Amino acid sequence: MKKEIITIIILSLFVCVLGFAGDLPKSGITKTVMLSGKISDLNNNESLAGVKISCSNCDKAFYSDLDGNFFISLTVNTAVETKIEFSQIGYASKTLDVKDIQMSQGNLHINLKAE
Repeated sequence: MKKEIITIIILSLFVCVLGFAGDLPKSGITKTVMLSGKISDLNNNESLAGVKISCSNCDKAFYSDLDGNFFISLTVNTAVETKIEFSQIGYASKTLDVKDIQMSQGNLHINLKAE
């Protein structure tokens, strides 16, 4: 009887550990990424105000100013692929990978195409 109780306790603990295994955070280094640039219309090169800039792995959303300029600071996990989406009503959205953006140093120039 005592062996059966110990076996049940061990199996219960094992099941509990497996149940929480999916909730473990992904390993990796977090770092702050600074992005800045200007968003404009692809056809006439006019600045686009109020373009929504959203991040795939964070709850923040940013918007371009009246001149189409933006400056954002994100904390990203290097083990997780992070995408930035630029979207505006009447324009096709553009999605870029943060790793690709970091390679291009300086200010970004994002062109959105009218639909």
